[in-house]
Amino acid sequence: MSDQENHSIHDDHHEVTIETLKTPPLRIQPAPTGKRVVAALIDSLIAGVMMELVLLLVHQRFLDPLVFSTQFLSIAFLYYFVQEATFASTVGKTLLGLRVVGNGGDPASTREAIVRNLLRIVDWLPILYLVGGLAIICSEKKQRLGDIMAGTVVTIAAKEEATPPPAPFLFH
Repeated sequence: MSDQENHSIHDDHHEVTIETLKTPPLRIQPAPTGKRVVAALIDSLIAGVMMELVLLLVHQRFLDPLVFSTQFLSIAFLYYFVQEATFASTVGKTLLGLRVVGNGGDPASTREAIVRNLLRIVDWLPILYLVGGLAIICSEKKQRLGDIMAGTVVTIAAKEEATPPPAPFLFH
């Protein structure tokens, strides 16, 4: 990836303070739009491969458009929902160091994952995530409509400390 492309992926991140009962208030970094786009492309590719596998398993290449749309939406919903409800991330988000958190900063709950992924259909409209993309650009927390309704934010995953400080008793 060139420096220009790398810069465009990272150029729009900032911190947002979320008021919680935690002291001090939680500060999260909404995911840069470029990283979200790359993660979405990875996830779309995987969901597309999953759809192809289903079509191969049922030995059908050309389906009625309504049947195809229903199957595709079901597979896409399950792909995103299961991963986000379980891991607060999808394969694409994990590869890009992103995760989905609720407004309190905790990993996305099952309810939040259901809501944000049911509204993914609206975010896809009219084509190529146009509604969702505009919402992300216009939102302070870079949220698509599904995130706004679910109360979630796609954020940069917290970096775990590679070497935690030594236990105090080792120095006595």
